[in-house]
Amino acid sequence: MTQSGGNDDRSLSRDIGPLGAMSTVVAGTLGAGLFVTLGTASSTTGPSVILVVVVAGLLATAIAINYSWMATVFPGAAGSYAYVSRTLGSRLPGFLVTWSKWLGYMAADAVLAIGFGSYLQVFFPDLIAGESEVALVGFGLLTVLFLVNLVGSRGYSIAQNVIFGLLVVSILVLVIPGTFQIETANYQPFFTGGADGFLAAAVPLFYAYIGIAVAGQMGAEVKNPSRNLPLSMVGGTVILTLIYIWTAAVIYGVVADYTTLADSARPLADAAETFLGPNGSAIVAIGGLLATASSVNAVMAAGIKMPYSWSWDEVFPRWFSAVNDRFGSPHWSLLTLYVVSSALTFFSAGLDQAIKIATFSYLIAYFAVSVTLLYARLARPDVIERAGFDLGGGLYLSGAVGALGAFALLTQAYQGSLTIYVPWILVGLVVFGVYWYRGRQAGTDVGAILDTLPGVPSAEYDPDIQETTADD
Repeated sequence: MTQSGGNDDRSLSRDIGPLGAMSTVVAGTLGAGLFVTLGTASSTTGPSVILVVVVAGLLATAIAINYSWMATVFPGAAGSYAYVSRTLGSRLPGFLVTWSKWLGYMAADAVLAIGFGSYLQVFFPDLIAGESEVALVGFGLLTVLFLVNLVGSRGYSIAQNVIFGLLVVSILVLVIPGTFQIETANYQPFFTGGADGFLAAAVPLFYAYIGIAVAGQMGAEVKNPSRNLPLSMVGGTVILTLIYIWTAAVIYGVVADYTTLADSARPLADAAETFLGPNGSAIVAIGGLLATASSVNAVMAAGIKMPYSWSWDEVFPRWFSAVNDRFGSPHWSLLTLYVVSSALTFFSAGLDQAIKIATFSYLIAYFAVSVTLLYARLARPDVIERAGFDLGGGLYLSGAVGALGAFALLTQAYQGSLTIYVPWILVGLVVFGVYWYRGRQAGTDVGAILDTLPGVPSAEYDPDIQETTADD
């Protein structure tokens, strides 16, 4: 029989303050969008990518609200897993949602590590001349941040806050002077690919918001989660949207031919060079290095919480929820993500393919959490009572927008992803089935498991909000 306090020695420490949570969302996301996809996404739609940023930002805000509301009820590790499994009273749907998202995190780390290497080429073009050198640099970054995350959430938070401050400076160097260099003629033609091109740009552009819920994955480590998690996720998404709109308006307003940005591995640095010269380009390139490094750091810190939570709930090897005696970090989970992400950095089919896989898996989680919120609002009054805030009918709107928007993007994002996603899900079903069967044979009390929250000591979490029955 599983006891509710049986995992207390594996719980996590709440060492991340409001600034650390905010920098996790903002600085941890900018590397994915601002310095990687904001330029390349224009290949199908031209300068109207600025408008795509707005549309994607509205959807991202709705999803951030959904995650924030669920996070105030279930502030545990691997947020989306906790939200779905505890609301539905079953481990399986939460596992399947986050099993695919785990793949997305590992792919995202590989993408961002490659982006880091691309920006470093600005400073060492002769030394980092080809794809193999870029991959090697990315591997080096993954190794350094593996060590940072190994020492626990406190070390992660300090590193993220420092990077955040430096990153803001590098962005302002581009957008403030660039605002006065805009030529409105450069926005013409605005729509180059029609409706189809506009929609096609929405999928890679949404990748620019891919980290909006990362703080939720670290819910067991954030101080005062009922206040700091909504503040970081919703507030951070609004900040990201404003930064993206301003930056997109500048780079497409100062570059005469948008294809220069669409074909560039470092579009912001190329745009800066047009009016700031090599020195300005170098400063922005430093920003690219910082942004991609901070994103890798955030994705790594969040990605290790999913196998940790499955292990906590006894549907994954138990050693994944073991925490380091000295630092309190789930070291085996961290090591697994580091090894797989490093391999993808060297052997990925390409940057675009990795982005598609990551975006597809993230969208599945966003869809599932939005639907779960709607279910909770309709069928779980006990959950509603424990929420940190209540927007009334506004939550039905955000839930519907998040679910429908994520589903619409999934109809585009599945292309090129299913050949990897479907086999991965089948593997996950086998893994879950094996541990479910072993637990059934051992008489595991699933209800007692679901009366806990991954990463949270039993004394902190009140299980009364859970239903008395659980069904796998």
